[in-house]
Amino acid sequence: MVGSKVIWSSFPTRFTLEATRNEIGIKPYINIKGYVLGNPLTFPEEDNYKIRFANGMGLISDELYKSLFHSCQGEYRSDYINPDNVECLQNLALYEKCIDGIQQPQVLEPYCGDTESPIKLPRQMLSKERRLLSAFYCRFDETRLAYYWANDVGVREALRIRKESIGTWIRCNYDLNFTTIVDDVRPYHLNLSNKDYRSLVYSGDHDMVIPHQSTQAWIKDLGYIVIDQWRSWKVHGQIAGYTETYSNRMTYATVKASNWSGGGHTAPEYKPEECFVMFKRWIHGQPL
Repeated sequence: MVGSKVIWSSFPTRFTLEATRNEIGIKPYINIKGYVLGNPLTFPEEDNYKIRFANGMGLISDELYKSLFHSCQGEYRSDYINPDNVECLQNLALYEKCIDGIQQPQVLEPYCGDTESPIKLPRQMLSKERRLLSAFYCRFDETRLAYYWANDVGVREALRIRKESIGTWIRCNYDLNFTTIVDDVRPYHLNLSNKDYRSLVYSGDHDMVIPHQSTQAWIKDLGYIVIDQWRSWKVHGQIAGYTETYSNRMTYATVKASNWSGGGHTAPEYKPEECFVMFKRWIHGQPL
């Protein structure tokens, strides 16, 4: 949060960099006040909580969950599992079979397959109604249509993109040549907390990509005292999620799903009104 503006980021590393620039006197000074993170990837153990989430959502049985926990000893990441642990590997195979066909960014929504692949449709169909793209509602139809829009010759000419400057546009390029050097950003949160920055961390409660249990776990790891205990927060008199506040000026909130909508990986996309109210209350220093 910069004055009345907000820095949105998946990681607090950039925020830490800007705060450090202020401390050593690099101009221009940025009036940083705090930061907001939604369903953030934070520490390596995040994937371990998907098993717990799947059990809580009824995607796997209690028997399989207990067997997984005991055979894998709570560690479900492939790089950390002993290849000789046959029982653990068999249980994980059963788990993968159970969640095959689940839309992990929002487990209540229909499975849409590879969300990063463009839809292959005749061009004359693009102007017709959205329901032609899928036999059922698929949130990612709009995402896939971005491929057509961004690669359209007329669009590129309007944006004055030089033909030689770019090939086929893709939404997320996973082939970039980079190395991850930070995979645990809990120390950054601890550092920023010690500098008295405010923070709001929220989770869509039906997101399986970054389960809310994992976010609550790393917040607990910071070791701060709860000053506003777990309770519901409401919009229009209806429960919109649950929240808890800590002595390091960090507020955590879940965004609840309703019907089959909301509470997904990008919560403001799924529940825009509720997330706007949540942010508005927080930025004005009001209880959620």
